[in-house]
Amino acid sequence: MKVDAEETKAKGGVYILHAHEEGHPRHAPLVNEYRPELGMRQLYDEESKTLSYLIWDKKTEDAVIIDPVRDQVARDLVVSTNLNLRFAINTHVHEDHVSGTKALKKKVKGLRSVISKDSCAEADEYIEDGDEIHFGTRFIVAIATPGHTNGCISFLLDDGKAVLTGDTLLVGGPGPVLEESGGSAWSLCDSLFHKLFDTLPHATIVLPGHDFGGGLTTTIGRERALLVPWWGETMEDFVVFVNSRADGKLFLPKDADENFACNMKDGATSFNLRSLRTRRGQRWGIFG
Repeated sequence: MKVDAEETKAKGGVYILHAHEEGHPRHAPLVNEYRPELGMRQLYDEESKTLSYLIWDKKTEDAVIIDPVRDQVARDLVVSTNLNLRFAINTHVHEDHVSGTKALKKKVKGLRSVISKDSCAEADEYIEDGDEIHFGTRFIVAIATPGHTNGCISFLLDDGKAVLTGDTLLVGGPGPVLEESGGSAWSLCDSLFHKLFDTLPHATIVLPGHDFGGGLTTTIGRERALLVPWWGETMEDFVVFVNSRADGKLFLPKDADENFACNMKDGATSFNLRSLRTRRGQRWGIFG
């Protein structure tokens, strides 16, 4: 697929521009360039403490929803009534709730689900580091930030003003490491410092994937300042700090395996738990 970056930027459109494709601009966020106004709603699920995000181009009304929750699909349909919902995106394979992607696709014609290729989960579209998801005249840029799980993706707004970090970075520190889902303290440290803290301006707004009482937003500068003192002399010191935090299993509900199984199937309502456990074990070598 060949894409004329200038033409699509002028006309708008709905598509995914992969970093390896010809025509990918490979530019920094368009901070100094005029962008049509962006609409955003932060949506909350009380049971899982999940924060979902509805983002749309106010010029074309094309929209995406990030980390929808199945139990909140009715709400999401109401708040997106006057929008053209194009992509339902998961930042990773969730275990604390069932994704609303499949349920939304049954209600919204043409809606396509999106997830990281590294997640090994089912979806209509797969993305990798540097890919762009375009909706109207706006887009978000995928940043691979593994650590919480192996397939975590963060998303930077095209104007560089905010980054949606899923469970990689919450308010007051990183999310837990879920080793059974390919999570790694080493990978999480690398994602935090090399992909987020050392790359994005301190003023960048962080929009996390959960609110556990710490707040709804933070900034890259604030979170960096909180975590740098734990860095010590080497990355090994920080890995020790991450591993000393609450066990990731305590973070998960009792039905985590069921949620994982559904989400490996794009938010399915039925699943084969045994086969999906085996699939997870084969991928990361955790089940004999």
